[in-house]
Amino acid sequence: TRAASELAEDYKVCPQDLIVIEIVGEPTLPREYRVPAEGEITFPYLEKVKVAGKTPTEVGSLLKQRLIDEDFFVDPQIIVNVKDYRVRTVQVFGEVTKQGPVVLPAERRVDIVEAINNALGLTRLARKGGIQLTRKGQTKTYSWDELIKIQDPAKKIWLEPDDVIQVKPSVF
Repeated sequence: TRAASELAEDYKVCPQDLIVIEIVGEPTLPREYRVPAEGEITFPYLEKVKVAGKTPTEVGSLLKQRLIDEDFFVDPQIIVNVKDYRVRTVQVFGEVTKQGPVVLPAERRVDIVEAINNALGLTRLARKGGIQLTRKGQTKTYSWDELIKIQDPAKKIWLEPDDVIQVKPSVF
């Protein structure tokens, strides 16, 4: 598994995240920004700045460049952190003990097996070969017995926000 710090570097800012932007030596500027649905924040001097889809480091670089280009600062030192992540979930339905949303923590990845286990596992009626994952309109079917054998992180089925897992019932 990847370290939390490595994941934080890869993390792309999303709408509903709360980010903290600090310009070193400028304590009077606003610091906290809740990212709105359109992904742009209103930043002092710069009006609208698109932050969604960028890592915190990329946001800092963009702000620094724009502040320099527009002659507000000579060489500002900018620190950007995500203070509060939006809640990211997948839906787990069908033959699991507890149907509904399963939260994906921001600090680490979750695979399909862990999400099903977080839904308190398969029911006795579950069809082991009938585990469907739907992502962005595309559905793939997996076998439980195959999924639980996968040890190599490169081969695991890692989940993304808004994925839907459906566990089909056995046919008697």
